[in-house]
Amino acid sequence: MAAPLIQSVKHAFRVLDLLAAGEANLSSLSQSLGLSAPGTLKIVKTLESLGMICQCADKRYRLSVGCGKYARAYCSQHPLRELARPILERLSLQENDRVVLSVLQGALQVTLLVVDSRQYLRHPELEIPQGAHPSLQLATGRVLLANAPWECALEQLALYPAGYLPADIRDEDGLKALLAKVRREGYALVPTSQPQVSYLAVPVRGHSGAVLAALGMHITAPKKIDDSLALARQAAAELANAVVP
Repeated sequence: MAAPLIQSVKHAFRVLDLLAAGEANLSSLSQSLGLSAPGTLKIVKTLESLGMICQCADKRYRLSVGCGKYARAYCSQHPLRELARPILERLSLQENDRVVLSVLQGALQVTLLVVDSRQYLRHPELEIPQGAHPSLQLATGRVLLANAPWECALEQLALYPAGYLPADIRDEDGLKALLAKVRREGYALVPTSQPQVSYLAVPVRGHSGAVLAALGMHITAPKKIDDSLALARQAAAELANAVVP
């Protein structure tokens, strides 16, 4: 005989599922749950107190950064770096350039692995995970933030002095438009300080569609962006299948 379900827990996870699909107000959540507004409010306030969701200025609710720790814990319990290593090494050999794997830690980016097949540029310290850092100027950071709660992007934006923001991000509206473009196109591409070198990144998605990591790679002219993008997406899909069998 199956153990009875705890309905309040079931409803709480249902709220998270609903908000994963987009922001919603209390009335909409109540209708979806089939509960009264006061009953739904208790669940919502509990999730809010735990940092799992937050309320927007327009009274709608959305997922908060607290949800991210479970995704990060999931990744940490899998040998993500070791699963990714052969895939990144092969991609680096194909492109003869640097390949990177990054994740979000809170609102900041952590680089788990850097692989460069060019012998004269291989340094053991590159393979050591790099500490959390702002990443609005990086293609990997933009891919991660485009698929994270909006408050993560705002938190990063606040870390940049006005004169040091990336040239294509002037304010909140500019950042929102840029991240929407990344979500729509499914990748980010930014120039680097090196002439004729661009930085491309694509999301690594689990079977549910949630973004687990960002796979980034340098593209040196005269390589074609479309060709490199196809290889990056193929590698990201292979890694996603390896992480989530």
